[in-house]
Order: sequence, then structure tokens, then C-alpha cells
Amino acid sequence: MASTGQNRTGAFGYLNRVERVGLIALLLGVIIFGGVTEIRSAFLKRRMTDVDTYFRAAWAIRVHKDPYNVTDNNGWHYNYPPLLAVALWPLADAPPGYARSGLLPYAISVGIWYFLSVLAVWFGACFIARAFEKTSSDPMVQMQKRYCRRWWGLRILPIVICLPALGRALVRGQINCVLLMMFCLAGAALAYRRQIVGGFWLGLTAAIKVFPIFLLVYAVWRVRFRMLVGAAAALLLGLIIIPALVMGPHHAYTAGARFMQVVIEPALGLNHNTSRDRELLDVNTTDSNSFEAIIDHTVHFAQHAPPPAPWMKIAHWAIAGICVFITLLVEWRSRRHDPLHRNLFLGALIVIMMPIVPICHPHYYCMVLPLVTTMLAVKWERDQKLPIGWPLGLVLGFFAISHILTVLPPPFYILRGLGLVTYAALVLWAAALVMMWRLPKVQPAATGVSIPSPA
Repeated sequence: MASTGQNRTGAFGYLNRVERVGLIALLLGVIIFGGVTEIRSAFLKRRMTDVDTYFRAAWAIRVHKDPYNVTDNNGWHYNYPPLLAVALWPLADAPPGYARSGLLPYAISVGIWYFLSVLAVWFGACFIARAFEKTSSDPMVQMQKRYCRRWWGLRILPIVICLPALGRALVRGQINCVLLMMFCLAGAALAYRRQIVGGFWLGLTAAIKVFPIFLLVYAVWRVRFRMLVGAAAALLLGLIIIPALVMGPHHAYTAGARFMQVVIEPALGLNHNTSRDRELLDVNTTDSNSFEAIIDHTVHFAQHAPPPAPWMKIAHWAIAGICVFITLLVEWRSRRHDPLHRNLFLGALIVIMMPIVPICHPHYYCMVLPLVTTMLAVKWERDQKLPIGWPLGLVLGFFAISHILTVLPPPFYILRGLGLVTYAALVLWAAALVMMWRLPKVQPAATGVSIPSPA
């Protein structure tokens, strides 16, 4: 048993004064950043945020209009399935010239959304960290006291590492913080071997933003039929049942068809609808960091890039296929039946999912937080000194710095189009595969702990 001195200074001891001050500084930073976001979103001549597209779509649904035709004050459209707009019904924002009776002031809606986004990040970090603690093979970790140094470290350090990417998502009012929480809930469910629940959370993310459907590769590859059942239930609920109940069957069907017409089909090259080019599909007017966009900007370095050539699209899918193949191969050769291995695999899939999507914005990468938490949990599983080590430290540091460099003015800004954040994420992905390969074969201790079930 550890001595009293060890309890005070080691992994399971109390935070010292410097660490407590650091936590307070982080909290104050989040509050100040919220104030900046509020000013940018609601009190400038031009609203510098994307969140109003969600609120306008919610208003359109409230008044039985097409959510894909209405735009925010910047002329931007809503580009998600109807579920998100339905969920944000209470925060709806009417366009200028329309009645606002029954609607919250826009500034209050923005503040509520920021608060909910921050809360989602914290809850997600807590859920997945707790799952690793309760399923640990080390009894001391399972019995650790709440708020000890290790408790804080596994929750706060991943947030700090992802903070530059999280800041990008928060300042733009993006939905990614909520998706991040759902990925954490899915990872926690996999740690507890609750396959239906894990599949449900993955399916729900796909019902909000479509492309996370890719993560069902996990269930198919590991032949987890119950995960597929959970995902199917979430998709049925999120894409059909809830919109039909709120909007009515006819309006829900019309909205779904419209979404396919203006977003999904143009993104896949199945039609020539150009209504979303300026804000979503054009490589020159968006900051996409997909493989395709990076190739285009690299070939036309420091120039106005034309639309990607056919060979670039082929290269995009070839690179995507190689990344997926390597991930599946490593998982197959290193398969372990423990929570950490399952989450390394899921986390690696989350990372490579993003540049595979033809429209991959830098703020998407805040969703690697579950993988960062998993990698730290692997390092700390049997070492009470909470090491990170220089190899993993360089990888995590490179990821954080890449997001800082790509928001700086020229000459650093050029790194944004060249895809620095994607290269940093791929380094993180490679490190996760190495860690997965080297993970020792240790069976976690049995636990009866469960997580909240959506069903």
C-alpha cells in the first residue's frame, strides 16, 4: 500500500497548488473565450459564426418552411439532416422581417449553445475516462479516489491537447463538440461491452452529420451484429421517426429528399446542384483538409486552385483505401479483448474518417479527443508516475501546435491549405496503430459498472 506521502504526491494523491491554479486558469479561459464567442456571434455587424444556420433551420421547421431554403444573415444554408434542426427548436432564430414572438433573443441562444457545447466536451471526457478506470486491470486504478491527480489528468489533459481544435469548433458554434461527446459515450459502451448502446451512439452521430456512418466499419469488421442493431435503431429514430413526429410525415420526407438533392448528391458528384459550392464544396472558398483538397492545394501551391482533377479524386480514394486497409490489418494482427484495444481501434477509425470525407474542416479534428484519452490511459495503466514519454509527447504536441499555426496570419496561413492539421492527425493515427500493435495481452478485471442507456 502506498504511503501517506505517496498519496499526497503520486498519481492517486492530491493536486498541488500549481495544478489547482492551472485548473482555475483553464476554467477562466473557457469563460473568457465564451465572452469573445458571444461578441463575435451576436454583437458585430456581421455574425462571425455558423450556429445561426442551425437556428434558422429550427425556425423554418417551427413555421413549416423548407429548412434547406432559408439562410442565415451571411447567406449560408443548413447542411445537415433534419434531426439537428428539430432538436434545436427552442433556440430558433427568425430571419429579419419575420415575427419573433415566442423566440429567445439571439444572443441568449448563442450563449446557451456555447454552454451546452462546453458541457458536452466535459461530460464526454468524464464518461470515457471513467469507463477506463472501472474496467482497468489495476485494482488501484479501479479504487482510486475521485479528484485525485490521475482522475483529473485523464480528463483535463486530453482537453488541453485538443484545446486549439476545440476552440475552432466552439468559436464557430459547430456541432462537433456534441458529436465528440457521443463518440466518447460509444467508446465507454465498448469498454463495458455494451454493444447495442455503443452502436446506438454511433448511429445517432450519423443521423446528425451523416459521415460518422463510416464508423460502423468497426461493427462489420469485428462482426458485432448487436452494434449494427443499435445503430439501425438510432438511424430509424433520428432520420425517420423523430422528424416525422415533429414535422409530419410529408414534410419530413420532403426535407429528407431536399437534403439529398442539395448536399449528398453534389458531394458525391451525382448531380450538378451548385447551391452549396461557396459554403461547402468549393476547395477555394472553404478550408477543406480532405486528401483531395490537400492534393489540389499542393499541386497548385500559392495559386488559385481549380476544381480537383479526376486523377486527384482517384488519388483521394486510393489513399483512403490504404489507410482503412492498414487500420484493419493492424487490428486483425493485434486483436485483444480489452477496453483499451477496442477504443484504440475506434479512435483510429475516427481519425482517418475525417480526411476521407470530401469536405473536412480543421475543426472536425477536435473529435480525436476519445483517442487521445485512450492513448494516455494505455500509458498510465500500469505506471503510477503518469508518464507521457517523449515519443507520444511529440505526437500530441504536434497535433496541438498544428491547429495554432494554421490560424496565424501569413506566412503560416499557407499551412492551412496544405493540410498541416491532417498530417498531424495522421501522425496521431500512426501512433495509435503502433500502440495497438504493442498493447500487452491483459484481461481487464470484471466490473458491474454500467453507463446510461438511451434505450
